[in-house]
Amino acid sequence: MSQSDLHRLTGPGIFRNLIRFALPFLGANILMSLYGTADILIVSYFANSATLSATSTGAQAIFTVMALAMGLNLGGTILIGQYFGAKKENDVIQTIGSLFNLIFKIGLGASVLLLLMGESLVGWLRTPLEAQQGAKAYVLICGGGILFTFLYEALSAVLKGLGDSKTPLKFIGLACTLNVILDLVFVAVLGWGAAGAAAATVIAQAFSVFIGVLYLKRKRFIFDFRLKNLKARPDKIRMILKLGIPTAIQHTIILISFSIMTAVVNQLGVIESAVMGITNRIDGFLIMPTLAFSSAISVITAQNMGIGRIKNAQKSVYCGFLLSLIIAIPSFLIMYYHPESIMRLLSSEPEIIMVGGVFMHAYSPECLLLPIVFCMNGFFNGCGRTGFTMLSNMTASVVFRVPLILKATDIYTVGLATPISTIAQIIFTLGYFITGRWKKRLIR
Repeated sequence: MSQSDLHRLTGPGIFRNLIRFALPFLGANILMSLYGTADILIVSYFANSATLSATSTGAQAIFTVMALAMGLNLGGTILIGQYFGAKKENDVIQTIGSLFNLIFKIGLGASVLLLLMGESLVGWLRTPLEAQQGAKAYVLICGGGILFTFLYEALSAVLKGLGDSKTPLKFIGLACTLNVILDLVFVAVLGWGAAGAAAATVIAQAFSVFIGVLYLKRKRFIFDFRLKNLKARPDKIRMILKLGIPTAIQHTIILISFSIMTAVVNQLGVIESAVMGITNRIDGFLIMPTLAFSSAISVITAQNMGIGRIKNAQKSVYCGFLLSLIIAIPSFLIMYYHPESIMRLLSSEPEIIMVGGVFMHAYSPECLLLPIVFCMNGFFNGCGRTGFTMLSNMTASVVFRVPLILKATDIYTVGLATPISTIAQIIFTLGYFITGRWKKRLIR
């Protein structure tokens, strides 16, 4: 890939840069949401509620393990972004090689862990008895191929740090298309159920990694993927871990809290369990714009903090919050006033539509609260303050969300727990922003 495909986002025109960089992120996030929704949608229409529950529960278990890779990859994105913004090309190359080395090793370890403990994870999530066999198959198949998922995410993380949000969109588009085709073959035609959905995901991601590396090599990417450059540089590994471990911990805590939510809902019955799987996909789709702006803010902030342009970094978070909130308002109105009409898009069962509408009505304020939290988290991550974002998210999850969920006795109360915890997190986050402690630079 030529240098013209990479972008330093350190000049004037932050608003323009944010939109230009965020739009491919938004496209990628929509495709990623469709990627996951394809499993739920196809399983929902070509299988039964037990298989749908198995697929959603199995995916929840995989996402919990993926938190480690997500954190480390974000640490790599931040460090690469700061070095790239500071025009330190040799450090960029060393960081990329170190990140791939680290992710490969951890991916192998995660695969072994899931193969050994997959059944236990399904049990811990209190999966309904009729869905346990399918959930175990999903976890074991995805666990066996999770290395490809780790590498797939690492490839995207590197490109984002270098200011390239368009190439990851191409890779995700390829993976999503292949995943949908394989879902139809494995689930709708062959009737493999949750196991078929898992196999489709693994094959699609493995193929995308292979094609992605070949594509970048042909484009003369800044990193040549030679074995000698895939060394783990101790100083770069330390920095990646310093930035990535807090993020991995916060992702793990958040996912555990939502796993607890899943376990509580699973105890309410198979209908509620199926509702949880569907509403998670819907919510993931509705917050895609906020996620896109948060990711763009993180990279723009990292590059500007790397070169010492603090005011540009601040402007990015203000612009991102304004844009994401404008987009979030319609999502809130639809979810609050017409939740059942949204449920009908992914299910035809009347009971699932009714129960899902109750949950989404309670959860709907989160649409207006997440733009603040996500944009601020993206900003602090770009500054290298991943330790604070970890503390902020842990406070919301451990102190507020989990206790509220454990006390819940119905689906409405479960849905209400998340926006309540997010309000507390906003107060904590804005207080830290006012102190200005985030201004200390990560690299010199």
